Amino acid sequence: TVGSEVSDNAKTRIIEDIQLINNLLDENRKKLSGLQKKLKNANVKISELEKMIERLSKTIEEKDGEIAQLKDQLAKMNFSLDSLNAVYVATTQVVEEKQAELNTAYYCYGTYKELKEAGVLTKEGGFAGLGRMEKLREDFNKKYFTQVDITKAGEVVLQCKKAKLVTSHTAGSYKFEGEEGKKIEKLVITNPEEFWKVSKYLVIVVE
Repeated sequence: TVGSEVSDNAKTRIIEDIQLINNLLDENRKKLSGLQKKLKNANVKISELEKMIERLSKTIEEKDGEIAQLKDQLAKMNFSLDSLNAVYVATTQVVEEKQAELNTAYYCYGTYKELKEAGVLTKEGGFAGLGRMEKLREDFNKKYFTQVDITKAGEVVLQCKKAKLVTSHTAGSYKFEGEEGKKIEKLVITNPEEFWKVSKYLVIVVE
């Protein structure tokens, strides 16, 4: 994950810095030890040598402080990067859930009588009972529908004589297949993006 990559890179940089400082300290300590031996063996006070020893001692002290700060920074960074990674994981999960929701659609089919009794369809419009059109009820029964993934579902098997869509779907994004004038075998969705653009609910009335 992105969080783990950032964490690994940051840790590597700090560990490399600590290693470099440790190497420098080892070299300075060796030099200091050698100079101290020379001073002891000579049994004399040499001004320049003493100044060099003082500088080296100060450098070692400063580097020890830097290592302590880097170790503290590394410990704090571990905590911060763990928190960042947790946020990243949670955000990724939300995005995946939203994407799954966008890719979800529902369908059902049956005769008008079946769909009316199931609480899916009603008839409205017309004059004196004539010319009324089937349409979804405002409080239609969503439990009657079958859930599908629109990136995978490409057809609905019908096996009927006649079929028509009650819900709104883009013309040219689907077709009925079967023996012409005798039997409709299935509805084939040829362009899922266009087909489900208007409505995520598909209702087919069959006879």
